[in-house]
Parts: sequence; structure tokens; C-alpha cells
Amino acid sequence: MYGESFGSRSKKLLIASFAAVSAAEFADSASSWGKLEANPVLGRSRFGFGQTSIKFGAVSAILGGQHLLVRHHGPAAYKAMAIANFAAAGGLGYVAVHNSRIAPMPK
Repeated sequence: MYGESFGSRSKKLLIASFAAVSAAEFADSASSWGKLEANPVLGRSRFGFGQTSIKFGAVSAILGGQHLLVRHHGPAAYKAMAIANFAAAGGLGYVAVHNSRIAPMPK
């Protein structure tokens, strides 16, 4: 920790935030599985493979775009993106907890 530059620590923080967003998205998808999807973009039907593919594709595109953006900026950009990602992970975590309290659709 003492021998690392600020940029190196900021990059590690950004990578940790990528992991947090990915884990929160996984929890959100797992808690939605088999339940009625309320988001019209994902289709108002039983949550399954199609909706999961759309959600993980969107998250991958966003994180990939962030990676490309911060490569050309300094450590402050890493830190700003990491803060935004941790906030998004917290929001997705809240949604996952909310979804876990909803009963699944009858078959």
C-alpha cells in the first residue's frame, strides 16, 4: 500500500467497483428470476434468459465504455467512476432485496 502511486490505488478501486456492479447485477437478476418483469424495455413477461441477457449486455457495455473513457484521463477519473459504480451497485442491491420480497408468478 505504501509503495503504490495514487493512480495505481485508484485503478484498483475502479476494478473493485466493476466487480461490485457485476455482483449486484447478478443478485438483481437472480432475485427477479421467474417473476413478472415491470420494466417495459425488458418486456412485461416472466423474467428469464432473454431479460438476463439484455441486462448483462447493458452492464457490460457500460463498464466497457467506462474503461475506455478512464484510460485517457487521470486518477481523478478513476475515482469518480468508482464512486458512481459503487452507488449503482448499492441501488441494484436495494432492487435485489425488493425483488426477493415479491412472490413469483404462478405457472
